[in-house]
Amino acid sequence: MLTYHQVMTVDLSFLETAAKQWTEAAKQFSEVQKAYQQQVKTAATDGTWTGVANGLGQIQVGMTDEQFTAAQTEAKAIASILRDAHTQLKDLHGKVKSAVADAVKAGMKVSEDGRASYDFSKVSKDDAFTIKHDPDLHATELSWTEHIAAAVKAVDDADQGVKVALQAAVRDSNLIDGIDNGFNAKAEGDIEKVEAEEAKDLSTKLNSGEKLSAKEMAEYQRLFRDNQDDKTFSQTFLAGMGPKGTIELANKYFDLAKGDDKENFRALEKGLATTLATATKSPSDPFYDTWREGLKKAGVEKYDLDAVDNKIPVGTGQGQGARGYQSLVTLMKQGRGYSSQFLSDLTDDMIAAERKDKDIWDLYGEFSGKDDGWFANDPVDGALDIMSHDPKTATGYLDPKADGGNDRLKYLLQDRDWDLKNTTNWRGNIETVGDDASDADVRGGFGRALEAAATGNVPGTDHPLGGHTEAEARVMHDTIKLLNKDWKGDEMPAGLRSPLGHMLMDYTPDTHEILSRTNENYKIHADGGGVWSDDGTVRMAVSPEELSRIMRGVAEDPNAYAGMYAAERQYAAETLARTDFKNPNDRTAAINAASSTFGFYDGVTSDILFDKRDKAVQWATDVRTASFLMTGGALNFVPDKPLGGHLPVAADIAGSLLYYGMYEWGKDYAAQANASAALDNMKVFDVGQRQVDSLVVGWTHQHGEDADSGLTRTLVGSGQERHDSARREALQALGRPGV
Repeated sequence: MLTYHQVMTVDLSFLETAAKQWTEAAKQFSEVQKAYQQQVKTAATDGTWTGVANGLGQIQVGMTDEQFTAAQTEAKAIASILRDAHTQLKDLHGKVKSAVADAVKAGMKVSEDGRASYDFSKVSKDDAFTIKHDPDLHATELSWTEHIAAAVKAVDDADQGVKVALQAAVRDSNLIDGIDNGFNAKAEGDIEKVEAEEAKDLSTKLNSGEKLSAKEMAEYQRLFRDNQDDKTFSQTFLAGMGPKGTIELANKYFDLAKGDDKENFRALEKGLATTLATATKSPSDPFYDTWREGLKKAGVEKYDLDAVDNKIPVGTGQGQGARGYQSLVTLMKQGRGYSSQFLSDLTDDMIAAERKDKDIWDLYGEFSGKDDGWFANDPVDGALDIMSHDPKTATGYLDPKADGGNDRLKYLLQDRDWDLKNTTNWRGNIETVGDDASDADVRGGFGRALEAAATGNVPGTDHPLGGHTEAEARVMHDTIKLLNKDWKGDEMPAGLRSPLGHMLMDYTPDTHEILSRTNENYKIHADGGGVWSDDGTVRMAVSPEELSRIMRGVAEDPNAYAGMYAAERQYAAETLARTDFKNPNDRTAAINAASSTFGFYDGVTSDILFDKRDKAVQWATDVRTASFLMTGGALNFVPDKPLGGHLPVAADIAGSLLYYGMYEWGKDYAAQANASAALDNMKVFDVGQRQVDSLVVGWTHQHGEDADSGLTRTLVGSGQERHDSARREALQALGRPGV
């Protein structure tokens, strides 16, 4: 391996000089060949020489002429390799120097062997004393040393690639022409193509069941480490392996990663996955369509997967019959950077396959991958999970479009067979059948993709709530509509409850207006397309009854419901804070809107407490606990111009409103849930209105009013009627008009 000192002191200009000399050598071989053809070859072929010797002579003359041609090819290839090497190594050499410069800028000095240590000569004695006693000093120095070493390693990897290409270029490609160590008529001047061929040879060896030596394994890993982001290498390698060979290789990696060499094969999995991402970046490349068409066939074929665990020879057909797409998506989970087009095309192709055979992904027999979650037993769901890391791709894929021309969302929410009951595990003589309730994987990837598509954010990341594109809002709108088909939104699949809760949190500015029942724009658009732009802000509307059903479905997950509640509580506080307190009409409208909104929440809560009965207290406690964990600075909204025309409010102003009555809300929530064990008490579940009252007290306090002032007393409870009617409307929508 190259040392830091060698990298820093090397003179790369010799590569350019050598490349020019090899280019000149090719020209000279050409000139010599012309002279040979004119002065020697013609003498053997002009007809003046006859006999047996002439026949043999012509063969030898022809072979010599071919060698001149091969010599030119070889010389040109070497020149090309050296020029490529100069470009690559110059760039990587610059990155080493940049890494050193960054370390120095951070206060380090770098030794001749590339070790970074703090440069105390640049700081005062007092600072030096403090730094020397910093427990993290060694870790900081080590991180910079490793950063520099990684840059040096990249140079060494590239250098090894040049060596491989040069060796291949001068290797005689015709071993049956009778000439020992002749020139290479098939010399390749592209380093990455040569390395791709070497990677293919080693992969083929693995696929055949042979074991790689330690030296071969090190080279194999280097090939992917150094080239996985290079399009030429990636496309050449995958084209050589073909889709079927690539899937077999992925399966081989999975199997061998279960053995003692786990770390090496996990690294190879990532390298192969990234290679796939690189190769499929551009749909306009000829490679793309060829690969995709081949994958349509290889992706539905069955392959032995768990041969190593079960001691079954690969190819016997006795192992787990996993489909190619299942293995491919499992591999893809280890990679990064897939193009939107490839993810979309791949998912579409898998959906097309399952529409022909709804049981295509079923796995039979004992299979550990299904239970521990690493294997994409549902490759469509797995691809959607990958898609969730790229919200723009997820939105583009699931967006029903303004003209309704995309039915993917409808298919996944309504038409697809998600039932895994044919997926069985055998434990002894007992067969256990997977189903929607027991298989935690069901819709997991789809739920995350749905959340990413509707919110424009990667699930699980911190981001301001609200602020959507029309495409995102269409996904949200149609998701509610499709889930609530036949008024069954409260029966949504368990795997979608948490994602829907997060989505509704993100749409709190819209759900607040919907549940307030006072905004005519939302009423109008709820009966129309449901998505529109208002002064640059995209809005989304459904009916309060539809939203109530969806909220009820989410409420089966206490954490998801708590998130919605906490977001609404903070948004209600912000709404009050940005309302003109001195304007009686605006003041009343804001209180009524908040009261109506929390009336719907209380209606949904009443319904779930009725259903759960003995478990009602635990559910309410879980909601309360989760809600408190989500309050404060963790929730914030994208600043925009609200429909009322007022400017956005600072978060600290709204936060001061939330301070009032927060603990009392939690206590009341649990207390009323406990009381609801007697069913009659659910009729007066009004924690939401008490929440509004506490916000109103905080609001009047901000404007100089005491808690017992006449105005405060007048405003407290002023929205009770709106709360009660909203609560009744929610219960009616949920099929409990008499509760």
